[in-house]
Amino acid sequence: MQEIKNLLQERKSKLLQMKKDKTKALKSVPEGYLRICRHGEKTQYYHRKDPKDFNGVYIKEKDWKLARKLAQKDYDEKVLRSTEKELKAIEKYLSTLPPVVAEQIYENLHPGRQQMVKPIEEPIEEYTQNWENFEYRGKTFDVNAPKLYTEKGERVRSKSEVIIADSLHKEGIPYRYECPLYLKGWGTVYPDFTVLRVAERKEIYWEHMGMMDEPEYAEKAIEKIALYEQNGIFLGENLVLTFETMKNPINRKVIQDIIRRWLGKVDRC
Repeated sequence: MQEIKNLLQERKSKLLQMKKDKTKALKSVPEGYLRICRHGEKTQYYHRKDPKDFNGVYIKEKDWKLARKLAQKDYDEKVLRSTEKELKAIEKYLSTLPPVVAEQIYENLHPGRQQMVKPIEEPIEEYTQNWENFEYRGKTFDVNAPKLYTEKGERVRSKSEVIIADSLHKEGIPYRYECPLYLKGWGTVYPDFTVLRVAERKEIYWEHMGMMDEPEYAEKAIEKIALYEQNGIFLGENLVLTFETMKNPINRKVIQDIIRRWLGKVDRC
């Protein structure tokens, strides 16, 4: 439910900006409206100033700047009306929501009562803890692989992965390193990070492509992205991709921004 509220608030913000922009644009528009008709193979434009005058005055090709302004005016007015209607609908929906939705009722019960009932879904704290404690077997390391460890004591394969893992840990974002994932048409793969977006109980896969200046590596990276897409895992929905080359190494600040803006900070209170 919180996800829906967040989406609606984001949509509301976008609509308010659209309303502001179109209201401003409509303050300086020409009088009247545009009539369009076909005459053979040509499109003809007419300027209607008087609502009673259906035909209007013919707009010559050299005056099409006026036609464009009138067309834009009509478009902006329709956008503004639609925006205002949608804003009213969002406000009405949000105002009718109960202060506590069904999924939150269990969390508000007395601890003694919580022990007596079965909630409709696992409490978020318990769900997160169980997710973090999930046992799995990741990929093995080659004998000569560098020994790199995160703040949590996990062994990873590159310094860039150390940065990503430590940044996730610092922001309180639950993750699994190289947790196996089955993809239809291929088999088992090991995403660099499987991240939990807690509020939505949603798993996000994070792949870091660390040698994109090597043609063979880059080709395999593209194949892997296509494989994810074939299995319904898309960039911007449930897939995060980061890249680097020798000349363009990973940027710690960018990693932090991705985590804070896209994955969200976990509220443990």
